[in-house]
Amino acid sequence: MASLTSEQLEHFKNKLVEKKQHIESQLQIFAKKNENIKNDYETVFEQIGDGAEENADEVMTYEDNLAIEHELEDNLTEIEEALGRIADGTYGICPDCKEPINIDRLEAMPEATLCIKCEK
Repeated sequence: MASLTSEQLEHFKNKLVEKKQHIESQLQIFAKKNENIKNDYETVFEQIGDGAEENADEVMTYEDNLAIEHELEDNLTEIEEALGRIADGTYGICPDCKEPINIDRLEAMPEATLCIKCEK
């Protein structure tokens, strides 16, 4: 079983940190961080106006942002878990089959937990 070199681990750690920062900046556009819960944000309900059409737009925007918030929060959790695997020496190894995860898969999705075979 081939393991990742320290240079490769550093490369993936940097990719994960960069991806985390990007997601956090996206979330800050429409949500505020909950300081009490890690990787939790609260979507802000924008007040656009008082008319019925404006109220409908407010609700639609809020619902859309809420769905995006949950998806980005899930991705943040995956990234944090991948950073934890780098720290504990298990990064790049599929927990199901114990085989290395293909380097191309990690390049495309550095937070990947499973190899492609086990993912299916």
